Amino acid sequence: MEENLNIELKNIRVSLPNGRLLFSVRQFDIPHGHHLLLQGESGAGKTTLLHLIAGLFTPQEGEVFVGPHRVSHLDDDSLCDLRRDKIGVIFQKLNLLDHLTCEENVLLVSESAKESLQKVRLGEKAQDRVSYLSLGEQQRVAVARVLAQKPEIILADEPTSSLDETNMEFVMQALKEAAAGKTLIVVSHDHRITKYFDQVMSFKELTA
Repeated sequence: MEENLNIELKNIRVSLPNGRLLFSVRQFDIPHGHHLLLQGESGAGKTTLLHLIAGLFTPQEGEVFVGPHRVSHLDDDSLCDLRRDKIGVIFQKLNLLDHLTCEENVLLVSESAKESLQKVRLGEKAQDRVSYLSLGEQQRVAVARVLAQKPEIILADEPTSSLDETNMEFVMQALKEAAAGKTLIVVSHDHRITKYFDQVMSFKELTA
């Protein structure tokens, strides 16, 4: 039986190094299997919110739960295990290894890469080094890596920002297919992708 991985944020406060409050969240729940698009201004804290859920950032105050896991209090080894087994992150800065091929970047998280690369229309470039690709192609490699991981929770930070209309459609269809019955949270300025989500929220709404 698959673990129920509801996401819960309670009494969160995130401040900048100068002490200024970036955002606060009193209570926010994301049921397992929910697909959510968060939109908002640059610098509001959308990326930080994803990093909170993934355990990549610890709030000054409050707690983050992913199912039974109290993410904000896990040690580094437990966080690594949780991300490896349950949470896939598509980073805005991609975090690819330029000296490796597309296939090798995907193989870092999975024993199979070809199917995921084909889903984002990069099958023919599997053996190309990432450093030779355009920014849009690199973005698709980052998406393919998470597709291959097959996590229960997908957190995507601007996954379509560098994609043309056709590739945006392919990437979103692949993400939605991979997230069927699983949780998908996307933060984006790209209004083209709103049609793929039943729930679209403003970041201000969440932090009000």
